[in-house]
Amino acid sequence: MSALGRCLILTRQIPTFMLLFKPEDCLILVVDDVRQNLQVIGEILELAGYETTFAPSGQQALSRVKTAQPDLILLDLMMPEMSGIEVCEILKKDPDFSEIPIIFLTASNEIDNLLQAFKKGANDYITKPFRSEEILVRIEAQLTNKKLKQKLEEKNQELEAEIGVRRRTEESLQQAIELANAANRAKSSFLANMSHELRTPLNAILGFTQLLTHSSNLTLEQKNNLSIIHRSGEHLLKLINDILDLSKEEEGEITVTPFILKDILVELQEVFALKLREKGLKLEILVENRVPTTIESDRLKLQQILTNLLSNAIKFTFSGGIKLRVNAILDPEKTWLSFEVTDTGIGISPEDLSKLFQPFVQTETGLVNPEGAGLGLVICRKYVRLLGGEITVSSEPNRGTTFKFQIVVKPVEPKHSDKEPDPTLHRILVADEEATNREVLTTMLSSEGFEVREAKNGQEALEIYHSFEPHLIWMDVRISLVDGCEAAQQIKATSKTSIPPIIAMTTRIVEKDKDSILLAGYDDFLVKPIQKSQVFEKIFKHLGVPDTFEKIPPSESNQLRWKNFKKLPTSMLCDLEYATLALDDDRLDRLLPEIPPECGELEQNIRDCLENFEYQIILDAIKSAKIERFAHSHLISEWMMQMTQAVHTADLSEIKELIARLQPQNSALANQLEYHLGNLDYQNILRAIADLEETQSPD
Repeated sequence: MSALGRCLILTRQIPTFMLLFKPEDCLILVVDDVRQNLQVIGEILELAGYETTFAPSGQQALSRVKTAQPDLILLDLMMPEMSGIEVCEILKKDPDFSEIPIIFLTASNEIDNLLQAFKKGANDYITKPFRSEEILVRIEAQLTNKKLKQKLEEKNQELEAEIGVRRRTEESLQQAIELANAANRAKSSFLANMSHELRTPLNAILGFTQLLTHSSNLTLEQKNNLSIIHRSGEHLLKLINDILDLSKEEEGEITVTPFILKDILVELQEVFALKLREKGLKLEILVENRVPTTIESDRLKLQQILTNLLSNAIKFTFSGGIKLRVNAILDPEKTWLSFEVTDTGIGISPEDLSKLFQPFVQTETGLVNPEGAGLGLVICRKYVRLLGGEITVSSEPNRGTTFKFQIVVKPVEPKHSDKEPDPTLHRILVADEEATNREVLTTMLSSEGFEVREAKNGQEALEIYHSFEPHLIWMDVRISLVDGCEAAQQIKATSKTSIPPIIAMTTRIVEKDKDSILLAGYDDFLVKPIQKSQVFEKIFKHLGVPDTFEKIPPSESNQLRWKNFKKLPTSMLCDLEYATLALDDDRLDRLLPEIPPECGELEQNIRDCLENFEYQIILDAIKSAKIERFAHSHLISEWMMQMTQAVHTADLSEIKELIARLQPQNSALANQLEYHLGNLDYQNILRAIADLEETQSPD
């Protein structure tokens, strides 16, 4: 069989693969001074579907390249007159043809020349005598590489074009951002001025109505009228706050501080107690055991979210009640608090659900009781997202509505203050250029026995300060002659005795102003219109003066009634402690009837505290009973108290450290606690501690 026949047989055995190109679209130039070689290669290529053209010499090859512009060249290495190496060198130097793949045809004894060919730009080589499958595979490889390179170049060009478009878009966006920032600055300036103009008269309205309400020579009708004025002023203030909070430039900022979650929940109970009583509704607050006692988050934003949701629930509920459930998802890296507000109200239609979070839009349900500006839920969603979560709603007409949201918090160790109130009265300076503002605050303070001086501008405040030597200063930030911040700095710099706390009174709502106020020399701030309870809270904080509105702790004789806690089993003490921490009224209702008769009036005493939201009194009494019970074993008692505290605050690192400390003395209990901790089963951890306490009890 001839060589050509063998080549044809081999060609038929070559499998067909999916190519990135069509052979019939590719032109191959074959250059060889032996015509038999041209014939053999030509038939192989034609059978594979390629278009072919031929040149018997190097010079003719150069001419053919210019006219035919082939996709690939098969080039004989050794030819008379002009070798393949010379042809390759000329083509690779020409930018019009340098990208054409060149495969050399060479004899096996021409290795040195082949190396030289690669230096000149050759892409591949085929050794004579030819094998058809090798020719086709090498051609396919080179044409595939060429096609991929072309696609890459096309993609690069597309990307460069896209980058150019994106660059122009970013330039346009940057210009838009600069314009938006300028608009925001103008808006912030407007809001600051508007806030001042709106809050100043409201400060007088709310302040004097509070003072007049306590007057003894008013008729019942006059008191009712004052109550209406005060409620209307508070309603107007709420609308103003909602609009300003929604619009302010720094809406993306949060202020993270540690606080006791229970305090917010108790405040909510107190705030809505009157409305609930008027409508005959009940508010249940259920806190799961795993919820930390003290957390770090934005307290004001969380309080406003819950206030808005509960306010809506009460507004649209006419029978039944509202439940607020709080749960926690504890994780070594992140802790989530989950809140769920459920009511038995009139519900929301499916058509209205999509409108709930749109600003200034009232749903059909909302028109039943059209109070507010339609911003409460908009602000709720904005604040929830700022705190790292999302809010959802589900509802059924005439059955009720449920709002759920989650926020990210950080459990922290609660800090207890040992500061005792100082009953001594103090001198206080009030500096505000608005006469009504000064009169409201002066009347509040004078009625409680404080000695008060007034200053109507910053310069007068400095003069009175040096002669009066006040213990505390209330100073408006926007004050004439000498700016409030400058006056505060001068007082701090020139004080010859102890520096008094300086509290800023401001109508500004921009979040960053709070930091600048504190940096300017103020020690604290209060946003107008001021409330009497807030004023005395600040005074108590900085001077230790007793707050008129603070609950009085039980007297010594009253403490005797808590002695009966010692008669309770340790397991019941643990259950009562946990239910109280969780504000779980249902569990407490189940536990209290189980108190033994020999404990006297302990059950009723606890119920009295629960009615007045005095949870801390119950917890303190339980703690005293446990300490006294295990005083004989100080070390183990201290460990148990530390572990209980760590569980209450969900402090994983502290719990692990305490378990490790226990391991050498009681490995079985340590392993048991590790198992419960792995499942985040805090209830069983406390139960195990209670069991340990039982074993430590004296006979």
